[in-house]
Formats: sequence, C-alpha cells, structure tokens
Amino acid sequence: MTSKTVDKALSILDVFTVDSPTWGLRELARHLDMNHTIVHRILSTFEEKGYLYCHPETKKYQLGIKFIELNHVVEEHLNLFDLIQPIMKNIALDAGESVVLTILDDEEGVFVKIVESDQKVRFAESVGKRNRLFIGASHKIILAYLPRHIQIKIIDQGIQDGDRHIDSKERLLERLESIRGKGWCYTEGETFEDVAAYSVPLFDNRQMILGSLSIAGPRYRFSQEKSEQILPMLKENIEKLNSILSKVYFPSRRNFSTTKFM
Repeated sequence: MTSKTVDKALSILDVFTVDSPTWGLRELARHLDMNHTIVHRILSTFEEKGYLYCHPETKKYQLGIKFIELNHVVEEHLNLFDLIQPIMKNIALDAGESVVLTILDDEEGVFVKIVESDQKVRFAESVGKRNRLFIGASHKIILAYLPRHIQIKIIDQGIQDGDRHIDSKERLLERLESIRGKGWCYTEGETFEDVAAYSVPLFDNRQMILGSLSIAGPRYRFSQEKSEQILPMLKENIEKLNSILSKVYFPSRRNFSTTKFM
C-alpha cells in the first residue's frame, strides 16, 4: 500500500465526526473530491475489517465496533482516566457544573473526558468533539500557550475561512497574550450561545502545553460570586492533574508545541 493510498484512506476516516457521523458513498466522494471507484474500494476494505459499518437500508457508512476496541486499548495503556476521574468528579461536585478535559491534537482541541454536574441544565457537548483553537475557553487557553507563528497560522486560516469567531487578528493576538499572562481564560457564548466556561492550562512531562481543564455550564449561573469560587477550584486541582500528566506521554499530535513561544 502506497503512502498516497494510506493518506486517502485516513482522510476518509477523518470525515466521520460527531456532527457528521454517517456518509453515503457518492456524497463522500464529492466531499473529498476523490474518485468514486477509489472511495468505494477503501470503504469496502474498512467495512470488511470492521472499521466501518454500512447500513443495509440507507447504504450509509458509519464508524464500526472496531474503534470501540481500539479506544479501550488506548485507555488501558494510558491508565490515566482512573486517576483523573476522581479529581474531575470532586470539582464537578464542588462547582455544581460540568468539568471538561480537552487535549491538543494537531491544530485542534478534542474533548476527551467530560464529568457532568447533577444540574438539570448542563454542558451539552460530547467526548470526541473537535473544535478550532480560537473557539471557547477550553481551546483558547491552549492557543495562548502555542508558539506565536503557530497562533498566526491558525488565526489566518480561520480568517481565510470566514470564521465568525475572529473579528480582528490583532485583537485576538493581544487577548491570547493577556490570557497567557493571567494563566486562565473565560468565555461566554462562543461554543454555544448560552454556555460559559473558565479554563486553565495543562502541561506534559516536558512542560509543553497538553490541553486544558474547564468548568462549563449555562452562563446565567456564572454570577460574579460564583466566578470568584470557580478559579480557585480549578487552580487547587490543576497541580494534581499536572503531576499525573507529567509522568506519562499522551499520544496526541503536538510536535509543533516543542518550539519555544516567542
């Protein structure tokens, strides 16, 4: 199998997301601007191996059970979440809001663990959801700790795509500098219109940015009084989490984060 074939196969898997979990053969070929026959061959191979499942009636493809097995392998190998879960649960109980662990992967943030609060109205997101790093506190705090040339690259791409979350490149860069100086980030109405979040950074064993820990919920519950309680809760527990994360290697794509921030 050539590297081009592998690249095409992986680009097909990449389009199966929380927002777009099912795809038909023709719409997938159009979306990727890829030859229909090649797409069909790759889909058939993935289906045969259990990585994809084709619904017999709709003829649409979705991710298969094989990914649940692989996810279990990753979690067992890392053995991280058994250590992280109690910390996140304690924060969720104390704050009365959802707690979110976000990990940097390539140039996006991925929600890898969410501990819900016991409130009726909660943070409405799902594990595996990806987003650009200039959207929401949990992602923006990560962007603040990346090298300046990577920040500019990510922001320029967002501007080129006409993303509504960037009103000014200069103002966003200034805000990122301010976030980095404070060591925390607050946003409201970015990921969802009625959601607010406080986030603090997480670092790996090389003291490079790994991700973030956030407390999130409906913004009407984030009063000034409650906000003053949330940051100490996060900062109180962040050392415990960083201590755990500094002892392992998290298998996410972060090669560019080894460059010194300028």
